[in-house]
Amino acid sequence: MTTDWGPQTLRRVFYAWRIVGVAFLTHFISVGFLFYSYGAFFTALAAEFGGSRLGVATGMAIINVVNAAFAPLLGRMLHRGSIRTIMCGGAILMSVGFAIVARIGELWQFYLVLGTCLALGSAMLGGLAGSTLVVNWFSQRRGVALGIATMGISLSGMVMAPLATWLIAAIGWRQTFVFYAVLASALILPAAWLVIVNRPEDLGLLPDGETPRPGAPEPPEPVMPLAPGDQVIDHPAQIEWSARGAFREPNFWAIAMAIALNFCASGAILTHIIPHLQDIGLDPMRAASVLSSMAGVGMFGKVMFGWIVDRVTKRGSLWLAIGLQAIGLVLLQAATTYPALLGAGVVFGLGMGGMMPLWGSLIGAAFGRLAFGRVMGLMSPVMLPIQTAGIPFAGWVFDRTGSYDLAFSSFLGVYVLAILALAFIRLPEVEPGLDAATAGVR
Repeated sequence: MTTDWGPQTLRRVFYAWRIVGVAFLTHFISVGFLFYSYGAFFTALAAEFGGSRLGVATGMAIINVVNAAFAPLLGRMLHRGSIRTIMCGGAILMSVGFAIVARIGELWQFYLVLGTCLALGSAMLGGLAGSTLVVNWFSQRRGVALGIATMGISLSGMVMAPLATWLIAAIGWRQTFVFYAVLASALILPAAWLVIVNRPEDLGLLPDGETPRPGAPEPPEPVMPLAPGDQVIDHPAQIEWSARGAFREPNFWAIAMAIALNFCASGAILTHIIPHLQDIGLDPMRAASVLSSMAGVGMFGKVMFGWIVDRVTKRGSLWLAIGLQAIGLVLLQAATTYPALLGAGVVFGLGMGGMMPLWGSLIGAAFGRLAFGRVMGLMSPVMLPIQTAGIPFAGWVFDRTGSYDLAFSSFLGVYVLAILALAFIRLPEVEPGLDAATAGVR
Protein backbone atom coordinates (compact mmCIF):
# COMPACT_ATOMS: atom_id res chain seq x y z
CA MET A 1 0.00 0.00 0.00
CA THR A 2 1.39 3.38 -0.98
CA THR A 3 0.64 6.49 1.00
CA ASP A 4 1.24 10.14 0.12
CA TRP A 5 1.57 11.98 3.42
CA GLY A 6 0.98 15.41 1.91
CA PRO A 7 -1.29 18.04 3.49
CA GLN A 8 -4.44 16.82 1.73
CA THR A 9 -3.95 13.21 2.81
CA LEU A 10 -3.19 14.27 6.38
CA ARG A 11 -6.41 16.29 6.44
CA ARG A 12 -8.42 13.29 5.24
CA VAL A 13 -6.80 10.89 7.65
CA PHE A 14 -7.47 13.36 10.45
CA TYR A 15 -11.15 13.45 9.48
CA ALA A 16 -11.35 9.66 9.79
CA TRP A 17 -9.97 9.90 13.31
CA ARG A 18 -12.48 12.62 14.17
CA ILE A 19 -15.13 10.03 13.31
CA VAL A 20 -13.44 7.70 15.81
CA GLY A 21 -13.53 10.49 18.39
CA VAL A 22 -17.30 10.93 18.04
CA ALA A 23 -17.79 7.16 18.26
CA PHE A 24 -15.68 7.20 21.45
CA LEU A 25 -18.03 9.81 22.93
CA THR A 26 -21.23 7.99 21.93
CA HIS A 27 -19.92 4.74 23.42
CA PHE A 28 -19.07 6.59 26.63
CA ILE A 29 -22.57 8.05 27.02
CA SER A 30 -24.66 5.09 25.86
CA VAL A 31 -22.81 2.50 27.95
CA GLY A 32 -21.53 4.54 30.88
CA PHE A 33 -24.77 6.33 31.69
CA LEU A 34 -26.78 3.13 31.57
CA PHE A 35 -24.81 -0.12 31.88
CA TYR A 36 -21.84 0.88 34.04
CA SER A 37 -23.96 3.13 36.25
CA TYR A 38 -26.56 0.42 36.76
CA GLY A 39 -24.61 -1.36 39.48
CA ALA A 40 -24.19 1.89 41.41
CA PHE A 41 -27.98 2.41 41.38
CA PHE A 42 -28.63 -1.25 42.27
CA THR A 43 -28.94 -0.98 46.05
CA ALA A 44 -30.95 2.26 45.97
CA LEU A 45 -33.38 0.93 43.36
CA ALA A 46 -33.80 -2.38 45.19
CA ALA A 47 -34.60 -0.52 48.41
CA GLU A 48 -37.04 1.79 46.59
CA PHE A 49 -38.92 -1.01 44.83
CA GLY A 50 -39.15 -3.81 47.38
CA GLY A 51 -35.69 -5.21 48.03
CA SER A 52 -35.46 -7.88 45.30
CA ARG A 53 -32.19 -7.90 43.37
CA LEU A 54 -33.80 -10.15 40.77
CA GLY A 55 -36.40 -7.43 40.25
CA VAL A 56 -33.76 -4.76 39.60
CA ALA A 57 -31.59 -7.12 37.51
CA THR A 58 -34.61 -7.84 35.31
CA GLY A 59 -34.46 -4.21 34.17
CA MET A 60 -31.09 -4.79 32.50
CA ALA A 61 -32.45 -7.95 30.89
CA ILE A 62 -35.32 -5.89 29.46
CA ILE A 63 -32.84 -3.49 27.89
CA ASN A 64 -30.97 -6.39 26.30
CA VAL A 65 -34.19 -7.93 24.94
CA VAL A 66 -35.36 -4.66 23.38
CA ASN A 67 -31.91 -3.89 21.93
CA ALA A 68 -31.72 -7.32 20.33
CA ALA A 69 -35.23 -7.12 18.89
CA PHE A 70 -34.53 -3.64 17.52
CA ALA A 71 -31.07 -4.46 16.12
CA PRO A 72 -32.09 -5.90 12.69
CA LEU A 73 -34.22 -2.82 11.97
CA LEU A 74 -31.47 -0.55 13.28
CA GLY A 75 -28.93 -2.28 11.04
CA ARG A 76 -31.08 -1.50 7.99
CA MET A 77 -31.59 2.08 9.18
CA LEU A 78 -27.84 2.59 9.58
CA HIS A 79 -27.24 1.27 6.06
CA ARG A 80 -30.02 3.23 4.37
CA GLY A 81 -30.19 6.47 6.32
CA SER A 82 -28.14 9.11 8.09
CA ILE A 83 -26.08 7.80 10.99
CA ARG A 84 -25.83 11.37 12.25
CA THR A 85 -29.62 11.70 12.50
CA ILE A 86 -29.97 8.28 14.14
CA MET A 87 -27.36 9.06 16.80
CA CYS A 88 -28.82 12.47 17.59
CA GLY A 89 -32.25 10.87 17.94
CA GLY A 90 -30.76 8.32 20.32
CA ALA A 91 -29.27 11.05 22.51
CA ILE A 92 -32.63 12.81 22.74
CA LEU A 93 -34.43 9.55 23.62
CA MET A 94 -31.93 8.80 26.37
CA SER A 95 -32.33 12.28 27.84
CA VAL A 96 -36.11 11.95 27.87
CA GLY A 97 -35.84 8.50 29.44
CA PHE A 98 -33.58 9.63 32.28
CA ALA A 99 -35.86 12.59 32.98
CA ILE A 100 -38.89 10.28 33.24
CA VAL A 101 -37.10 7.71 35.44
CA ALA A 102 -36.33 10.48 37.91
CA ARG A 103 -40.08 10.82 38.56
CA ILE A 104 -41.29 7.18 38.62
CA GLY A 105 -42.92 5.58 41.65
CA GLU A 106 -43.43 1.93 40.67
CA LEU A 107 -41.19 -0.87 39.40
CA TRP A 108 -43.36 -1.46 36.31
CA GLN A 109 -42.87 2.18 35.34
CA PHE A 110 -39.11 1.68 35.61
CA TYR A 111 -39.35 -1.34 33.31
CA LEU A 112 -41.48 0.60 30.82
CA VAL A 113 -39.01 3.48 30.51
CA LEU A 114 -36.04 1.09 30.33
CA GLY A 115 -37.71 -0.87 27.52
CA THR A 116 -38.61 2.20 25.46
CA CYS A 117 -36.70 5.47 25.69
CA LEU A 118 -33.52 4.17 27.34
CA ALA A 119 -33.16 0.88 25.46
CA LEU A 120 -33.92 2.35 22.03
CA GLY A 121 -31.93 5.52 22.71
CA SER A 122 -28.82 3.67 23.85
CA ALA A 123 -29.02 1.34 20.83
CA MET A 124 -29.30 4.25 18.38
CA LEU A 125 -26.43 6.07 20.06
CA GLY A 126 -23.81 3.43 20.89
CA GLY A 127 -22.92 -0.21 20.25
CA LEU A 128 -24.09 -1.13 16.76
CA ALA A 129 -24.33 2.46 15.52
CA GLY A 130 -20.89 3.54 16.73
CA SER A 131 -19.17 0.37 15.52
CA THR A 132 -20.87 0.57 12.11
CA LEU A 133 -19.67 4.14 11.70
CA VAL A 134 -16.06 3.22 12.49
CA VAL A 135 -16.07 0.11 10.29
CA ASN A 136 -17.43 2.22 7.42
CA TRP A 137 -14.31 4.40 7.64
CA PHE A 138 -11.57 1.78 8.23
CA SER A 139 -10.32 -1.48 6.68
CA GLN A 140 -6.57 -1.94 7.19
CA ARG A 141 -6.52 -0.09 10.54
CA ARG A 142 -9.93 -1.36 11.65
CA GLY A 143 -8.82 -3.18 14.79
CA VAL A 144 -6.98 -0.17 16.20
CA ALA A 145 -9.79 2.23 15.19
CA LEU A 146 -12.42 0.05 16.85
CA GLY A 147 -10.18 -0.33 19.88
CA ILE A 148 -9.83 3.43 20.31
CA ALA A 149 -13.53 4.09 19.69
CA THR A 150 -14.63 1.46 22.19
CA MET A 151 -12.19 2.84 24.76
CA GLY A 152 -15.12 5.14 25.47
CA ILE A 153 -16.90 2.14 26.98
CA SER A 154 -14.01 1.40 29.33
CA LEU A 155 -13.47 5.04 30.28
CA SER A 156 -17.16 5.30 31.10
CA GLY A 157 -16.86 2.33 33.44
CA MET A 158 -13.80 3.85 35.04
CA VAL A 159 -15.48 7.23 35.55
CA MET A 160 -19.21 6.61 35.82
CA ALA A 161 -19.35 3.91 38.52
CA PRO A 162 -17.60 6.01 41.21
CA LEU A 163 -19.20 9.23 39.90
CA ALA A 164 -22.69 7.72 40.08
CA THR A 165 -21.95 6.36 43.56
CA TRP A 166 -20.84 9.82 44.73
CA LEU A 167 -23.79 11.59 43.09
CA ILE A 168 -26.33 9.20 44.59
CA ALA A 169 -24.86 9.78 48.05
CA ALA A 170 -24.76 13.54 47.52
CA ILE A 171 -28.03 14.35 45.72
CA GLY A 172 -30.01 11.09 45.59
CA TRP A 173 -30.67 8.68 42.76
CA ARG A 174 -33.52 10.72 41.24
CA GLN A 175 -31.50 13.91 40.87
CA THR A 176 -28.62 11.89 39.49
CA PHE A 177 -30.88 10.73 36.66
CA VAL A 178 -31.83 14.37 36.00
CA PHE A 179 -28.13 15.20 35.72
CA TYR A 180 -27.73 12.36 33.20
CA ALA A 181 -30.70 13.65 31.18
CA VAL A 182 -29.11 17.08 30.72
CA LEU A 183 -25.60 15.83 30.05
CA ALA A 184 -26.51 13.20 27.41
CA SER A 185 -27.93 15.70 24.91
CA ALA A 186 -25.50 18.50 25.80
CA LEU A 187 -22.46 16.34 24.97
CA ILE A 188 -23.73 14.33 22.00
CA LEU A 189 -25.85 16.62 19.84
CA PRO A 190 -23.21 19.22 18.86
CA ALA A 191 -20.44 16.68 18.25
CA ALA A 192 -22.56 14.23 16.25
CA TRP A 193 -24.29 16.85 14.12
CA LEU A 194 -21.09 18.69 13.16
CA VAL A 195 -18.76 15.73 12.49
CA ILE A 196 -20.53 12.52 11.41
CA VAL A 197 -20.45 11.49 7.75
CA ASN A 198 -21.71 8.00 6.94
CA ARG A 199 -18.84 6.74 4.78
CA PRO A 200 -15.54 8.04 3.35
CA GLU A 201 -17.03 7.55 -0.14
CA ASP A 202 -19.46 10.37 0.68
CA LEU A 203 -16.42 12.69 0.69
CA GLY A 204 -14.73 11.04 -2.31
CA LEU A 205 -12.32 9.09 -0.09
CA LEU A 206 -11.48 5.45 0.59
CA PRO A 207 -11.30 3.68 3.98
CA ASP A 208 -8.37 4.53 6.29
CA GLY A 209 -8.16 8.05 4.86
CA GLU A 210 -6.57 6.82 1.63
CA THR A 211 -7.05 8.40 -1.82
CA PRO A 212 -6.95 6.43 -5.08
CA ARG A 213 -4.03 6.89 -7.45
CA PRO A 214 -4.79 8.77 -10.66
CA GLY A 215 -6.65 6.51 -13.09
CA ALA A 216 -7.70 4.04 -10.38
CA PRO A 217 -11.33 2.92 -10.26
CA GLU A 218 -13.75 5.11 -8.33
CA PRO A 219 -14.66 3.98 -4.80
CA PRO A 220 -17.67 1.64 -4.95
CA GLU A 221 -21.08 3.13 -4.38
CA PRO A 222 -22.76 1.99 -1.16
CA VAL A 223 -25.35 -0.71 -1.75
CA MET A 224 -28.75 -1.06 -0.12
CA PRO A 225 -29.65 -4.11 1.95
CA LEU A 226 -31.55 -6.86 0.21
CA ALA A 227 -34.96 -8.01 1.31
CA PRO A 228 -35.11 -11.33 3.19
CA GLY A 229 -34.81 -14.18 0.75
CA ASP A 230 -32.79 -12.32 -1.89
CA GLN A 231 -29.54 -13.84 -3.07
CA VAL A 232 -26.10 -12.56 -2.10
CA ILE A 233 -24.76 -10.27 -4.84
CA ASP A 234 -21.76 -11.84 -6.48
CA HIS A 235 -19.72 -8.80 -7.52
CA PRO A 236 -16.91 -8.29 -4.96
CA ALA A 237 -17.47 -4.54 -4.74
CA GLN A 238 -21.20 -5.03 -4.13
CA ILE A 239 -21.24 -7.86 -1.58
CA GLU A 240 -24.34 -7.69 0.58
CA TRP A 241 -25.97 -10.34 2.73
CA SER A 242 -29.65 -11.08 3.01
CA ALA A 243 -30.99 -12.47 6.26
CA ARG A 244 -31.31 -15.91 4.66
CA GLY A 245 -27.77 -15.77 3.29
CA ALA A 246 -26.30 -14.75 6.64
CA PHE A 247 -28.23 -17.42 8.53
CA ARG A 248 -26.86 -20.09 6.16
CA GLU A 249 -23.26 -19.02 6.80
CA PRO A 250 -21.58 -21.17 9.51
CA ASN A 251 -19.34 -18.26 10.56
CA PHE A 252 -22.46 -16.28 11.50
CA TRP A 253 -23.50 -18.89 14.08
CA ALA A 254 -20.00 -19.56 15.41
CA ILE A 255 -19.31 -15.85 15.96
CA ALA A 256 -22.74 -15.28 17.51
CA MET A 257 -22.37 -18.21 19.91
CA ALA A 258 -18.87 -17.28 21.07
CA ILE A 259 -19.69 -13.60 21.63
CA ALA A 260 -23.08 -14.30 23.24
CA LEU A 261 -21.58 -16.72 25.76
CA ASN A 262 -18.87 -14.22 26.63
CA PHE A 263 -21.36 -11.37 27.07
CA CYS A 264 -23.62 -13.62 29.17
CA ALA A 265 -20.86 -14.07 31.73
CA SER A 266 -19.11 -10.69 31.57
CA GLY A 267 -22.34 -8.66 31.57
CA ALA A 268 -23.60 -10.43 34.69
CA ILE A 269 -20.27 -10.03 36.48
CA LEU A 270 -20.08 -6.31 35.70
CA THR A 271 -23.69 -5.73 36.75
CA HIS A 272 -23.44 -7.63 40.04
CA ILE A 273 -19.84 -6.94 41.04
CA ILE A 274 -20.57 -3.83 43.13
CA PRO A 275 -23.35 -5.43 45.25
CA HIS A 276 -21.21 -8.59 45.54
CA LEU A 277 -18.23 -6.65 46.87
CA GLN A 278 -20.43 -4.74 49.29
CA ASP A 279 -21.80 -8.08 50.51
CA ILE A 280 -18.29 -9.30 51.37
CA GLY A 281 -17.49 -6.15 53.34
CA LEU A 282 -16.23 -3.42 51.01
CA ASP A 283 -17.65 0.06 51.38
CA PRO A 284 -19.52 1.45 48.34
CA MET A 285 -16.64 3.61 47.03
CA ARG A 286 -14.08 0.79 47.23
CA ALA A 287 -16.53 -1.57 45.54
CA ALA A 288 -17.04 0.96 42.75
CA SER A 289 -13.27 1.39 42.44
CA VAL A 290 -12.86 -2.33 41.67
CA LEU A 291 -15.31 -1.94 38.79
CA SER A 292 -13.38 1.15 37.75
CA SER A 293 -10.15 -0.85 37.71
CA MET A 294 -11.78 -3.36 35.36
CA ALA A 295 -12.96 -0.61 33.04
CA GLY A 296 -9.72 1.37 33.26
CA VAL A 297 -7.57 -1.59 32.25
CA GLY A 298 -10.23 -2.40 29.64
CA MET A 299 -9.23 0.84 27.90
CA PHE A 300 -5.73 -0.51 27.43
CA GLY A 301 -7.14 -3.92 26.50
CA LYS A 302 -9.19 -2.44 23.66
CA VAL A 303 -6.19 -0.79 22.02
CA MET A 304 -3.92 -3.75 22.75
CA PHE A 305 -6.31 -6.29 21.24
CA GLY A 306 -7.12 -3.92 18.37
CA TRP A 307 -3.40 -3.82 17.56
CA ILE A 308 -3.08 -7.60 17.98
CA VAL A 309 -6.07 -8.48 15.79
CA ASP A 310 -4.74 -6.33 12.92
CA ARG A 311 -1.54 -8.42 12.95
CA VAL A 312 -2.26 -11.97 14.14
CA THR A 313 -5.12 -14.45 13.95
CA LYS A 314 -8.50 -13.15 15.06
CA ARG A 315 -9.49 -16.46 16.64
CA GLY A 316 -6.28 -16.60 18.67
CA SER A 317 -6.87 -13.03 19.85
CA LEU A 318 -10.34 -14.01 21.09
CA TRP A 319 -9.06 -17.09 22.87
CA LEU A 320 -6.62 -14.88 24.75
CA ALA A 321 -9.27 -12.29 25.65
CA ILE A 322 -11.77 -14.86 26.93
CA GLY A 323 -9.06 -16.77 28.80
CA LEU A 324 -7.98 -13.62 30.64
CA GLN A 325 -11.57 -13.02 31.76
CA ALA A 326 -11.85 -16.56 33.11
CA ILE A 327 -8.57 -16.21 35.01
CA GLY A 328 -9.70 -12.86 36.39
CA LEU A 329 -12.98 -14.37 37.60
CA VAL A 330 -11.12 -17.16 39.41
CA LEU A 331 -8.94 -14.54 41.10
CA LEU A 332 -12.01 -12.48 42.06
CA GLN A 333 -13.56 -15.47 43.78
CA ALA A 334 -10.35 -16.27 45.65
CA ALA A 335 -9.46 -12.70 46.68
CA THR A 336 -10.01 -11.72 50.30
CA THR A 337 -8.29 -8.30 50.44
CA TYR A 338 -8.90 -5.04 48.64
CA PRO A 339 -5.53 -5.06 46.78
CA ALA A 340 -6.15 -8.64 45.65
CA LEU A 341 -9.61 -7.68 44.38
CA LEU A 342 -8.11 -4.76 42.46
CA GLY A 343 -5.52 -7.09 40.91
CA ALA A 344 -8.19 -9.59 39.89
CA GLY A 345 -10.18 -6.74 38.35
CA VAL A 346 -7.16 -5.74 36.30
CA VAL A 347 -6.79 -9.23 34.79
CA PHE A 348 -10.52 -9.51 34.10
CA GLY A 349 -10.72 -6.02 32.61
CA LEU A 350 -7.79 -6.60 30.26
CA GLY A 351 -9.58 -9.52 28.60
CA MET A 352 -13.02 -7.92 28.75
CA GLY A 353 -11.74 -4.77 27.06
CA GLY A 354 -10.80 -6.62 23.89
CA MET A 355 -14.21 -8.10 23.14
CA MET A 356 -15.91 -5.22 21.29
CA PRO A 357 -13.07 -4.52 18.81
CA LEU A 358 -12.55 -8.27 18.35
CA TRP A 359 -16.25 -8.85 17.63
CA GLY A 360 -16.28 -6.05 15.07
CA SER A 361 -13.10 -7.32 13.45
CA LEU A 362 -14.53 -10.82 13.16
CA ILE A 363 -17.71 -9.64 11.44
CA GLY A 364 -15.77 -7.38 9.08
CA ALA A 365 -13.35 -10.17 8.12
CA ALA A 366 -16.13 -12.71 7.57
CA PHE A 367 -18.74 -10.55 5.81
CA GLY A 368 -17.07 -7.35 4.59
CA ARG A 369 -17.24 -3.68 5.42
CA LEU A 370 -20.43 -2.83 3.54
CA ALA A 371 -22.36 -5.64 5.23
CA PHE A 372 -21.19 -4.90 8.76
CA GLY A 373 -24.22 -3.07 10.15
CA ARG A 374 -26.66 -5.45 8.51
CA VAL A 375 -24.93 -8.59 9.81
CA MET A 376 -24.30 -7.29 13.32
CA GLY A 377 -27.95 -6.23 13.48
CA LEU A 378 -29.10 -9.71 12.46
CA MET A 379 -26.72 -11.29 14.96
CA SER A 380 -28.10 -9.45 18.00
CA PRO A 381 -31.48 -11.22 18.32
CA VAL A 382 -29.79 -14.57 17.70
CA MET A 383 -27.47 -13.88 20.64
CA LEU A 384 -30.30 -12.64 22.85
CA PRO A 385 -31.41 -15.80 24.71
CA ILE A 386 -27.87 -16.59 25.86
CA GLN A 387 -26.62 -13.04 26.31
CA THR A 388 -29.50 -11.94 28.53
CA ALA A 389 -29.59 -15.03 30.76
CA GLY A 390 -26.60 -14.19 32.93
CA ILE A 391 -27.80 -11.04 34.71
CA PRO A 392 -31.17 -12.35 36.02
CA PHE A 393 -29.60 -15.77 36.69
CA ALA A 394 -27.06 -14.20 39.05
CA GLY A 395 -29.82 -12.20 40.77
CA TRP A 396 -31.93 -15.35 41.16
CA VAL A 397 -28.99 -17.29 42.62
CA PHE A 398 -28.37 -14.53 45.16
CA ASP A 399 -32.03 -14.37 46.17
CA ARG A 400 -32.02 -18.15 46.74
CA THR A 401 -28.61 -18.62 48.37
CA GLY A 402 -27.63 -15.21 49.74
CA SER A 403 -24.39 -15.33 47.72
CA TYR A 404 -23.10 -14.96 44.16
CA ASP A 405 -20.60 -17.86 44.52
CA LEU A 406 -22.64 -20.43 42.58
CA ALA A 407 -23.42 -17.96 39.80
CA PHE A 408 -19.79 -16.89 39.35
CA SER A 409 -18.64 -20.52 39.31
CA SER A 410 -21.21 -21.27 36.61
CA PHE A 411 -19.84 -18.43 34.49
CA LEU A 412 -16.45 -20.15 34.37
CA GLY A 413 -18.15 -22.97 32.48
CA VAL A 414 -19.74 -20.42 30.17
CA TYR A 415 -16.31 -19.02 29.29
CA VAL A 416 -15.08 -22.53 28.44
CA LEU A 417 -18.03 -22.98 26.06
CA ALA A 418 -17.23 -19.64 24.41
CA ILE A 419 -13.64 -20.75 23.79
CA LEU A 420 -14.87 -24.01 22.25
CA ALA A 421 -17.29 -22.16 19.94
CA LEU A 422 -14.37 -20.24 18.41
CA ALA A 423 -12.99 -23.47 16.98
CA PHE A 424 -15.82 -23.50 14.42
CA ILE A 425 -14.96 -20.11 12.87
CA ARG A 426 -13.44 -20.34 9.36
CA LEU A 427 -12.59 -16.89 8.02
CA PRO A 428 -11.91 -16.29 4.29
CA GLU A 429 -8.34 -15.50 3.30
CA VAL A 430 -9.42 -12.15 1.81
CA GLU A 431 -12.15 -10.02 3.34
CA PRO A 432 -15.20 -9.83 1.02
CA GLY A 433 -15.02 -6.67 -1.08
CA LEU A 434 -11.61 -5.64 0.28
CA ASP A 435 -9.68 -5.66 -3.01
CA ALA A 436 -12.31 -3.64 -4.83
CA ALA A 437 -12.68 -1.19 -1.99
CA THR A 438 -8.95 -0.50 -1.88
CA ALA A 439 -8.30 -0.38 -5.61
CA GLY A 440 -5.40 1.91 -6.36
CA VAL A 441 -3.94 2.05 -2.88
CA ARG A 442 -2.57 -1.48 -2.41
